Amino acid sequence: MNYSESMFYIANEDLNARGNIGVKKKIYAQTRVFEKYLSKCFITRYAYGMAWLLQGEQVIEKEVALSREACFACYCEWMKKYHCRRAYMRCIIPASCLYISFLREMKEMGVHVVLEYPTYPYEGEVKNEEILREDREYRGEIGKYVSLATTYAKGETVHGIRTIALQNGVNVEEHVVRNVRKKGTQINLLAVAGFSSYLGFERVLEGLYRYYQNPGTYDFHFYMVGDGYEKRNYIRLVKEYGLEQYVEFCGIRTGGQLDSCYDNADIGIAPMGMYKVGIKSATPIKTREYCSRGLPFVYGYEDDGFTGKEPYVRQVTNSPEPVDMNEIIELYEATAQNRDVIAEMRNYAEKNFSWDVLLKDVVEYMKNEGR
Repeated sequence: MNYSESMFYIANEDLNARGNIGVKKKIYAQTRVFEKYLSKCFITRYAYGMAWLLQGEQVIEKEVALSREACFACYCEWMKKYHCRRAYMRCIIPASCLYISFLREMKEMGVHVVLEYPTYPYEGEVKNEEILREDREYRGEIGKYVSLATTYAKGETVHGIRTIALQNGVNVEEHVVRNVRKKGTQINLLAVAGFSSYLGFERVLEGLYRYYQNPGTYDFHFYMVGDGYEKRNYIRLVKEYGLEQYVEFCGIRTGGQLDSCYDNADIGIAPMGMYKVGIKSATPIKTREYCSRGLPFVYGYEDDGFTGKEPYVRQVTNSPEPVDMNEIIELYEATAQNRDVIAEMRNYAEKNFSWDVLLKDVVEYMKNEGR
């Protein structure tokens, strides 16, 4: 490993924002892999008119940057100062003249760039037509300066750029295996998320409403851990459906408080609304976290990490249909108080969702390109 050179992980967002907790964890996990196999790795971020350069949590540089252009200028100066030869960059939408100029300058400096597209295709998620119009005008030029992209969807190219398909991973060691809850007649559901539209948790609320029109043997309690703009809609639906005694909004939980939430849970709820943004296949971090914790879960899309036939998962439709609570009951009855299931899930996560495994092809590419 060559410590006379460096690598930059370029994140053009505020990693400390409440809604970016998951993104920050992912970036730091990926950075640890790059440092382990390539070189010293710095992280950039941009927030409140300031450009930042970090190594881990330590601030190395910071500069006032009142525009995106000034921010990119800071990044380029730091790359020269710290002998950057490689960059892994979360894509910026829209592609713009300024963005293309930044990519061009990095190439001229001899920096080999890999672009990550966290969501692709992204047209369904970006609702502003003006942004999409600008993006369509310039995105065809990205391939002049970038020869590899990573995505979390199947496909050979993005805007003409060769891709490596990734799955989202986790630092398995960070996730404590949950304790086994005694089997009973109450099924505790747990959703841990930043509440966005694509999560589709209204499908669970609607399913609960239907279930309680003609309730069965089991009672449900749905713990919703997190925050986000969609929370207001979920609160409205809980009141409309009269589910106040069955649904609890827990706010953001971390550390020991989050561990306790998992200990109290029987079934995890993964994204249910991918259809809203035109996505059929995805690899969200949350299912990997549930798997690491040993929490059986329900999800509503195609997930490259699971077949849907595993004994600890249930795949439902990628549609607006309410979730059938009987499917959750079946999963609960098959997994409740089963230590073997928990051990199987943890083992599966260790073998399949570690970032060391998932980034192997990217690391090999960057080793060769960065010589």
